[in-house]
Amino acid sequence: MHSARQTGAHVGPAKASQLRKVAAASRLPRLPTSHFRVVVRPGGGLDVRTCSQQKVTKAISMAARLPPAAAEEDIVCANAMQNIFVISTPSESNANAYCKVQEIFLADKKHSISAYITPPGNTCRGVVRGIDTDLAEAALQSLFVTPRNLMVLGVRRIMETSTIIVLFNGMKVPNYVHCGLNMLRYTLYKRQINTCRKCGRIGHRHDGCPRPTEKVCEKCGTSIIANEHKCVQPKCALFRDAPLTGNRTCKNRYQVPYVVRRRPRKRRKGGHKTRRMLRATPETGKSPLLPRPQLRLLQGTPPQNALGIPGVASTRNSPGRTR
Repeated sequence: MHSARQTGAHVGPAKASQLRKVAAASRLPRLPTSHFRVVVRPGGGLDVRTCSQQKVTKAISMAARLPPAAAEEDIVCANAMQNIFVISTPSESNANAYCKVQEIFLADKKHSISAYITPPGNTCRGVVRGIDTDLAEAALQSLFVTPRNLMVLGVRRIMETSTIIVLFNGMKVPNYVHCGLNMLRYTLYKRQINTCRKCGRIGHRHDGCPRPTEKVCEKCGTSIIANEHKCVQPKCALFRDAPLTGNRTCKNRYQVPYVVRRRPRKRRKGGHKTRRMLRATPETGKSPLLPRPQLRLLQGTPPQNALGIPGVASTRNSPGRTR
């Protein structure tokens, strides 16, 4: 009788530092912001960690029918944590050609892939809930991409649900968005840490699992070697207090949006600028970057007209005023 072997979700609750490592391992190197980015998600058990990236790149270019001269400015990066490839290209025609590829051949073996273009870096996504499920894609575009929503670039539905993802131009987004004649509440889109339901590991989705033959229990992460398996103690691969791995009720599996993460950086940058303006010069002992009224206020000397009204003198601490 084979003993049950633990994989994936068996490794106790992951600490916050481990989750940061997962998020850091999923980041890509800096790519040109003017390029189109295409995500290629391989299937058929193709492992990004062990396969030859050069052979995969050549196979994708051949499947897209792009000669070497046409793709010489393209950049291909491998993301081993998510088990995907990311192609950065300055040509829109090349990006469309990559998106049409559905399968590649490596060592006389066929692998199915799915490719799609990701939004550019100067955009952000939001979520609108409660949209009718019977609306087609063209109807959604006509309802959201209107002159009333100047910053909206496009929308798409999450599978067959009533939730819509809205793509905005820029990093400033409104609290409400127009959908035809209705004004709906808008919330920021939060990426979630993917957990595979086939191998039980963290980082990639089940449709791009590099080890699809390693079947595990979705609840406890025990490798299903024998046919008789009874889940005794469900565990979570991410958090101790979460009910199950990938459960929808677990809010901790969502990552903080980039729009929120960049706010402290902007505040710190603004604080550095203010301190630089307040820094006195050694020659005069005054800050040349501040206007004279602001400089008097900082030095404790009230201006002659604190109200800012022409012809009206300040009555603060005047000799004739009684308290």
